[in-house]
Amino acid sequence: MMKILWFTNVPLPAVKEKAGIKNGGSGHWMTRLAEELNKFDGIQLAVVTSCAGVEDLSFTQDKIVYYLLGQPKRFSILRYRPVDIQKAAICLQEFKPDVVHIHGTERYYGMLKILGHIQVPEIISLQGILGPCSTYTNWFGALSPIQILYSTRLAELAMGLGLLWGYRNIRKAAVREREMCKYADAFLGRTDWDASWAHVLNPKAKYFHVGEILRKEFLEAQWDISKVKRHSLLFTNAGHPRRGTEVLLEAVKILKRDIPDIELRLAGHISPRSGYGRFLHKLIKKSGLADCVKLLGYLNASEMTKELAATHVFAIASFIENSPNSLAEAMTVGVPCVASYVGGIPSMIENRQTGLLFPAGDANWLAESIRSVFADDLLASRLGAAARQVARQRHRPDLVVSQLIEAYRQVLLTDNMARGR
Repeated sequence: MMKILWFTNVPLPAVKEKAGIKNGGSGHWMTRLAEELNKFDGIQLAVVTSCAGVEDLSFTQDKIVYYLLGQPKRFSILRYRPVDIQKAAICLQEFKPDVVHIHGTERYYGMLKILGHIQVPEIISLQGILGPCSTYTNWFGALSPIQILYSTRLAELAMGLGLLWGYRNIRKAAVREREMCKYADAFLGRTDWDASWAHVLNPKAKYFHVGEILRKEFLEAQWDISKVKRHSLLFTNAGHPRRGTEVLLEAVKILKRDIPDIELRLAGHISPRSGYGRFLHKLIKKSGLADCVKLLGYLNASEMTKELAATHVFAIASFIENSPNSLAEAMTVGVPCVASYVGGIPSMIENRQTGLLFPAGDANWLAESIRSVFADDLLASRLGAAARQVARQRHRPDLVVSQLIEAYRQVLLTDNMARGR
């Protein structure tokens, strides 16, 4: 029996239901991966998650052991307390894993190895990498200094919230990330970009390519040019400047001159109460786009697949990404995609074969890329079909699980050999 303990940034659905956590959240790929991994008799899985505003909780469901470690309400994902380390260490002592798998470098979990609480092989999955995310140009995207000020509320400054506090916190967390990664035995990644960063962070650690399993709804849906709303765009996760929403809005403004019925649909929560959300709402009106920008709010998997199947183009204008799940989902459905040439995106899209790439921040190029898909149904269908074929292979559950189990076996084998077992 191989005992695997996960540390995750967000609680999985079983924990949300037990603890009464209402928000939609993310991390769906981990849920699907846990379900598939749990089917193997030779593996026992435990999942540890720190979460703000909840009480400590532990239980077993469908053979998986869950630990929920409570933190103060509105506690930043990038912060931790000594008591959080102590509680996580108790989980390790109780479960006695053979391998510890940390999903992401955002939280404190890697500190457990530095402090001597993890005595078994440690694997870190590279999701968003804080180092490149924390640079000024990536964090604030296309915002000018004056726009950064307009995106900041005094109440946020007083409460330690907003873009400026977030920038301070992620810079500090990036330093912690570098230290934690020095102690990792192996990294899991999905792109050439994260493989290069893994080598920079710890050249002695092994690197394994392990894909992601998408939610079933995206594997079952299929885009069809005859069923889309013409001249419609879909974009998700627009609530932060590193996503390049301002660039996309500028591109839509350019296109609207000769495509008056263009429509941009933004999925995800953009709160008008936050400084940046308020700035975006004002920018949409100031740009004359209030009549063609639709704010969809949070969408579940079923709702998102319907949006993807109905949109003419999926666009992602980020200044920094590794392997965005929103892009993976759009490609799997077969939507023609236009994306910025940043981070790991070139490992997902081959330009003019499975999508169109443009330089980050270049609204003119983005606009012309979108225009070319709008104007050519053969191009749109060819890009979408090729993307779907590649993505469905890349995200096959059996392939991803076999990659993951092989990574676990390899790090255990290396550790046993080092210990002379």
